[in-house]
Amino acid sequence: TLPTKTTDEWLAEIDKATTRSPSVAIAVRLMYGLGLRESEAASACWEWIDWERRTFTPGITKGKEAVPVPMPRWLVAYLAPQRRPQGLIAPGKQGRALPDGFARYAMRRANAATSLTGITPHRLRGTCATLMSEEGTPIQTIQAIMRHKDPKTTMGYLEVNMDV
Repeated sequence: TLPTKTTDEWLAEIDKATTRSPSVAIAVRLMYGLGLRESEAASACWEWIDWERRTFTPGITKGKEAVPVPMPRWLVAYLAPQRRPQGLIAPGKQGRALPDGFARYAMRRANAATSLTGITPHRLRGTCATLMSEEGTPIQTIQAIMRHKDPKTTMGYLEVNMDV
């Protein structure tokens, strides 16, 4: 998982690596903060955010079933100044969805700059699940948020942190 003590530094390195394509930095934060798959972050729309309830309900998902996902305060604060009534949150070229693998380059650079290994888009999803578990979120809730059919799949995403 992405260590919490390194998160700010790692995200700052993501920002440095994406100065020419800031949408990538936004999408990476969506993966980290909401546990979205890479494709879900690329297709995320502003109209799926409930600003009053601070939730995000993925409209296009792998399993076609989605529940509202609580948005961390830091993510709400990050997105609020960029808020739009509709459309892609992190648009790619010509307003289209970001392409497959859009985060690879930036994540490799951030990993190298922070001496981390193995942080990938999918590990950000695991990091989100692990953080929810460490905060006391029940496994059934994490399972619903991650959109897993089987709780064993969700449990496979969780990493043990002996400090928590």
